[in-house]
Amino acid sequence: EAAPAEEPASKRLAATLKKHAVSQSLYKHIVEILEHPLADTFSQESREMLLAALPHSLCVPSDERQEFQESIVKMMGQLMGQILATMQASLDAENERVAGSEAKKQELEETIQAAEAALSKAQDVTAAHQTELNLACSATQSAHAELTKAKDVQKAGDAAQALARTDKEALEAALVGDLEKLKSGDVGDAAPDMLYQHLEPLLLKLDLDASLRSATKPALLNAPAGRGLFDKKVVEEIENSFTAKIEQLSKHIAESQPAADARMLVVTETEGKVAEAEAIQHATADGLASARAVQKDAQASLKAAKASLTEFKPEYKKATEVRDQQQVQVQTFMDVNVAAFDVLSAKISAKKKKAMAAAAEAEAAAMAAAAEAEVSAQAEAAEAANAANEAETRDATMPAAEEMAATEETEAKGSAAADGTSTTDGESAACAAAESAPERSVEETPKIIEAPAAIGSVAELGA
Repeated sequence: EAAPAEEPASKRLAATLKKHAVSQSLYKHIVEILEHPLADTFSQESREMLLAALPHSLCVPSDERQEFQESIVKMMGQLMGQILATMQASLDAENERVAGSEAKKQELEETIQAAEAALSKAQDVTAAHQTELNLACSATQSAHAELTKAKDVQKAGDAAQALARTDKEALEAALVGDLEKLKSGDVGDAAPDMLYQHLEPLLLKLDLDASLRSATKPALLNAPAGRGLFDKKVVEEIENSFTAKIEQLSKHIAESQPAADARMLVVTETEGKVAEAEAIQHATADGLASARAVQKDAQASLKAAKASLTEFKPEYKKATEVRDQQQVQVQTFMDVNVAAFDVLSAKISAKKKKAMAAAAEAEAAAMAAAAEAEVSAQAEAAEAANAANEAETRDATMPAAEEMAATEETEAKGSAAADGTSTTDGESAACAAAESAPERSVEETPKIIEAPAAIGSVAELGA
């Protein structure tokens, strides 16, 4: 009969892992340690021996391992430590190689940070100057508005004075000119009608009544020789009206001059305010321009710093690529392989877990009992304290009670003495009642039996 075929190694391995409750993925990470390129510090035979012994040593719960199994686990730990140490040493060497690149990168980043801070500060300064300029522009606009208002007031006030001065000058010229020519008749080559037309607008400015106004033209156009008394009087009144109007206008001009001077002063002062506001505005604008120039330089510096870092990044990447790759390898080895080894190395059996759970439960029960006993003891202590307090209270109140009892006894004795006087009075009354009572017969009187003389006293009998 043929011998049964031997089970495949993979099937036996799966059965062993299932027996010890170890997953295939976890076991695979342990095998990766033996297959690691840096595991060549152990010979090929040693690694094959460890690989064959792994399912029967590291996968066995730690509390069930025998001495030879513990030695396999220890050897695996040594191999893993050597691999990790070699990887870390290589990583440290790479870190030293890229230290210069790291320093340069940090320097460029710090330059960018400083440029950003300088730009932020320049922007704040620019914003402050812009605010000052806005205020200065508002002040200038207000000053210009005030000047415009002052000039409008001056123009309106000076217009009446200017008109009065123009009228005065025209009346004065006519008084010695056209009016004088018509009055004297010495018109020269000029036509009298034309001279009168020159006077007519000025005559409207005079205060003439209707009759005088209607008689003015005929009187002035008549030659002096042909004028009668009435015409002469009309010419005289017209001349007087010219003179009166000129005096009136002169007085008005003189009286309105202080107000005109005051308006001129206001305009002058307001023009000074405008000039001052514009000077401040120009100075503020210059400050803003300077701040913007500084901000522009700061922006250029920041742009240049960022460009320098961008240009350096490929060089930095090339210098740090190997280091970063090794760093990932070290971290992966620790997070996966070393972690898997730590899990299996510390793994305990279900029996020990049950025992530990029972011990924990017992410990919890003991702690609960201790807590309960402590609560009970605290309750007893509180009860004893209450009893002691009550006893102390009684002891404190007993002297007062005894004193009260003694007082009551004294009062009772005093009452009893008063009652004795009352008893004596009662006995007297009883005697009087006995005397007034009828006498009893001999038979009714009780007999008193006398003791024989031969019988002695009780004391003597006793003797």
